[in-house]
Amino acid sequence: MIYGLFGLYLGLVTVAYATDLVFAWQLAAVAVLLAAVLGVRLAIDRYRDSEHRQAALLSVLGFALAVFAMIYQSSSPGLGLGPSRPLAITVVFVLFLSFLLAVTGPRRYTPVQWAAIGCFMTLSMLYLVHTLAFDPSSSQSRWPIWALFVMGTNLLVVPRLVPRRVFFWLLSCLGSLAVLLGLATYGIGEYAVWIFEVRQWSSTPPVPGVDTTLQSVFPNPNGFGLLSFAGFVAAVVEFHRSLVARRPLGAGLAIVAGSLCGLGILLSNARASMLAAMVVVVVYAGYVLGGRRLGALTLASTVFGVVAVLAGMAVGLIDISSANRFELWSASLQAIRDGPLLVGHGGGPASVVIEPYLATETAPSPHNSYLSVVIQTGLVGGLAYVGLLGGSIVAGMVDTGELDAAMLAFVTGWAIHQLFESYTMFHWSLGSVVVTLSVGYLLFGERAG
Repeated sequence: MIYGLFGLYLGLVTVAYATDLVFAWQLAAVAVLLAAVLGVRLAIDRYRDSEHRQAALLSVLGFALAVFAMIYQSSSPGLGLGPSRPLAITVVFVLFLSFLLAVTGPRRYTPVQWAAIGCFMTLSMLYLVHTLAFDPSSSQSRWPIWALFVMGTNLLVVPRLVPRRVFFWLLSCLGSLAVLLGLATYGIGEYAVWIFEVRQWSSTPPVPGVDTTLQSVFPNPNGFGLLSFAGFVAAVVEFHRSLVARRPLGAGLAIVAGSLCGLGILLSNARASMLAAMVVVVVYAGYVLGGRRLGALTLASTVFGVVAVLAGMAVGLIDISSANRFELWSASLQAIRDGPLLVGHGGGPASVVIEPYLATETAPSPHNSYLSVVIQTGLVGGLAYVGLLGGSIVAGMVDTGELDAAMLAFVTGWAIHQLFESYTMFHWSLGSVVVTLSVGYLLFGERAG
């Protein structure tokens, strides 16, 4: 039942990203259910006495009901907590964080995990404070409430509720399904199935004989490439683990899923996903073949190599098209310099902030997650974001316990991917959810599974 609920959650996240038919507050409501399930399981495991167990269960369910009521209330203007918006925001912040900590057993946290929670709390508080600048009737005044709970659930709850293997298996299945739906367009043309529009994109992928790029059910090829990347990595990891465990059926299924998702990455023509997939495979192979020392060296040298290539492109030594990324990054840096440096411009679209610094009339996103966060939340939020994402990689490298090479490599790939895309962990889009889940598994997940 728990795995089915998590599968439903991931499916709804995918539908929300592909169609906009599922709202953010509804995803947050499902997240409350996942957190409540973990809280109930924790209460049952901790208390043997029936009286204490019953009191703990009632507390968890009452807490969950209060959080759910707050999320439902936030689906319309006003939080129902009186005229003082600063007080209302404070109540929401304390209520949500207290619930997430209560259902995950805070006494089990290590100093590294508490540092990660501190980064999460800092980022959340900055976004919530910025909502005070918007009219209460605007969704801009409420979206951080939903993002806070979705991110918190992905970071703290799911990794202790669902094993890694189930997470990887679901990613490979979702990625393979998206590829199969997209491939059909080469035979029958673009089509509609249920609530999805399955389409192509007018560009040429690096596949001989193929003239059009796939976007499958997603708004653009980058979203399709993102899911294909996640599915490919999951299939590679499952293939290796099936070989080690001598599960021929599992290895065969992983080969099929990996082949489909790998083809999906190419047909999406999403270069960020291609690069991230290569990074993950190289880093994972380094850890599998050489252990901690060679793996850490491989990870560091791979990241350094990516940065060196970008630097070479910026100064003209390497002739690879940047697709206007450097112009967008330069405009973003100017906006950061001219704006409120410590706390940023607020939670509105970063594209609006950088538009005056661009020569073109359009206002595309910064196409860099880190710059997007700094534009919105300043240096304080940017340091918290990098501390959470980069800190999880460093913690995974230096952890003397059981090595989670697959998740460490996966998070490294996401860190590279976010250099070129604007989604952030503080959101409910497909990329936001998957990268936060990956960080959560690396920092808070049980080593078994």
